[in-house]
Amino acid sequence: MPQVGVAGYRIDLGIVDPAAPGRFVCGIECDGVAYHASETARDRDRLRQQVLEARGWTLLRVWSTDWFKDRHGQVERIVRLVEEAKAHARTRPEAPPAVSAEGISTDTAAVPVAGSPPARPTADEAEREAATPYLFAGGEARYPDRDLLAEPPSTLADAIASVVEVESPVHVDDVIARVAAMWDTRAGTRIQSRILDACTLAERQRVVERRGEFLWEPGRDVVVRSRAGTRSLAERIAPEEYRAAVMMALDHGRSFARPALVNEVRSVLGFSRTGASLDEAIGAVLDGMLADGVLGEGSTGIRRR
Repeated sequence: MPQVGVAGYRIDLGIVDPAAPGRFVCGIECDGVAYHASETARDRDRLRQQVLEARGWTLLRVWSTDWFKDRHGQVERIVRLVEEAKAHARTRPEAPPAVSAEGISTDTAAVPVAGSPPARPTADEAEREAATPYLFAGGEARYPDRDLLAEPPSTLADAIASVVEVESPVHVDDVIARVAAMWDTRAGTRIQSRILDACTLAERQRVVERRGEFLWEPGRDVVVRSRAGTRSLAERIAPEEYRAAVMMALDHGRSFARPALVNEVRSVLGFSRTGASLDEAIGAVLDGMLADGVLGEGSTGIRRR
């Protein structure tokens, strides 16, 4: 159902649950005119996502650049994610919103609820400090009629710095994707090489700092960010952020057996489920922190020293 909702919070496409008419299992957002008309990345991503997810929405996003590059693959991805959202909706208590014939919720907040409201946090979650929502740099199609390969290196270095300023620490592959999207182009071999050269220039200019596969804004401390609703990959999170998430999970003297701690860190980072890559990344960080003596493991589990 297209354009679900009212006021400034319309969902581009609401997926109705066939087993419970009137309930939406998820919403699909596209980076169309309304998205690009927003003045800042904060308006486009953070505030909108916070409001909608607080009302119970599971949001999936389709980027126009990805759609043009691999439409078949994007269709398969969305179908898979919608099926996952349907399966997740079956586990939630039945509480469909009141929806008019036009697909508009009659909820007083003017935003339709997908399924039931978010579950109340557990005692541990309530005590634990919440992670900051992940904020994307945005800027897609900023230079749609210009050739990235013809741009001076300084322009590309400025674009890289603008991404790192918002998303630090950010994986270099994500930087390449963000910068290529500013020129509305595919990140082919020549584009990647050109952006990587500009990354080196940005490093020399000291506007970014490179640590392994991640770019940092110089002088910035790591902040733990929730990837809820972003479809981020585990390998795109810096080791320092994993370490900070572990420390956040173990705040206030808490301790966990290793499997429970892995799940707690996953929750801190906003992932709805664990996977091989995520388990491996968290496990490697735990091993390193135990070896460094930052953490200790005893009869009550792993805790901070």
